[in-house]
Amino acid sequence: MNLKSAETRALLDGIGDCLPSAERRRRRRVRLRWPLSILKGQPRARVVDTVTEDLSSRGFCCVVDEPLAVGESVACVLGFAPRHDPEASHGLRCRAQVIWVRGTDDGRFGMGCRIDDYSVVA
Repeated sequence: MNLKSAETRALLDGIGDCLPSAERRRRRRVRLRWPLSILKGQPRARVVDTVTEDLSSRGFCCVVDEPLAVGESVACVLGFAPRHDPEASHGLRCRAQVIWVRGTDDGRFGMGCRIDDYSVVA
């Protein structure tokens, strides 16, 4: 194998994409701690209140006390205050799918969700 060839360099450059530590996100994430309410469990739904750890145009990460099932579809309300009026409260009502769940050092669960659909709530 010629390590200096363009084909070999291209192959080696792509190896990192398969490693667990490689970044797989398609959208840029922003570290935002916005209030988040997750409607868990149908038909006996209950609300899980938490905050986001980060947010993108396609999803969010948060920490919860009880894990949700990977693949579970959940209803959420993501709250935020507009820059022009910090006292006002707005939100996004969204349908999201749990993509991953991982235990944390403190016994809680980190959870990544993909936003499938949303609407603005004033």
